[in-house]
Amino acid sequence: MPWYPFFKKVEEADIFVILSHCQYEKGGFQNRFNMNDRWHTMSVNRGMHNITTKQYINEVKDWDNIKRKLPEYQKTLDEFDDCIQKSLMHTNIDIIKKICSFLNIKTKIVYDKETDQKGTDRLLEICKIHNAETYIAGPSGRKYLDERKFLDNNIKVIYQNQKEKDKVPILKVI
Repeated sequence: MPWYPFFKKVEEADIFVILSHCQYEKGGFQNRFNMNDRWHTMSVNRGMHNITTKQYINEVKDWDNIKRKLPEYQKTLDEFDDCIQKSLMHTNIDIIKKICSFLNIKTKIVYDKETDQKGTDRLLEICKIHNAETYIAGPSGRKYLDERKFLDNNIKVIYQNQKEKDKVPILKVI
C-alpha cells in the first residue's frame, strides 16, 4: 500500500514510469507497508532477484493475516483481494492502478525497459525515452541524483515536498 505522497507524484506527472526492471530491495516497501505503527509483510522467496521475477510464498495466507490484523480496514482491504497474486510485481502494479482509479488519477502509467544503465543515468535514459522536460524526484532524490546530468540534457528536476501531514497511507475507499 503506497503512501499518499506516492499518489501525489503520480497525479502531478504526465507520464508515470514504474520501475519493474530493478533489484528487489530487502527491507524496503516492495512487499510490506506500515499501518498503525506496525509493519505488515507478505513473505517472498529468498534471494535478491530482479523485481520482475520475485514471487510471494503464501500470498493468500499472508494477505488474509494482514486483513485480520487490521479489522478496522477490513472492508477497504477486501477491495484489493483481486490484486493479490503470486507475482510481487503484478500485485503491486494492480494495487497502484486500483488506488489510482479510486482517486480518479488519470495519469498515463508505463513501464521501464531493461537497460545496463544505473542510478541517475538510468533515470535520465527513461526521461529521454519519454521526451521529459521535468523529472519529479522524491525527497530522498537529493541524496543520490546527479542533477547536473539532467540539466545538461535540458531536463528540470523538481523535488516532491513531503510534509508530515502527508505521511498517511491511502486505505479509505470512497
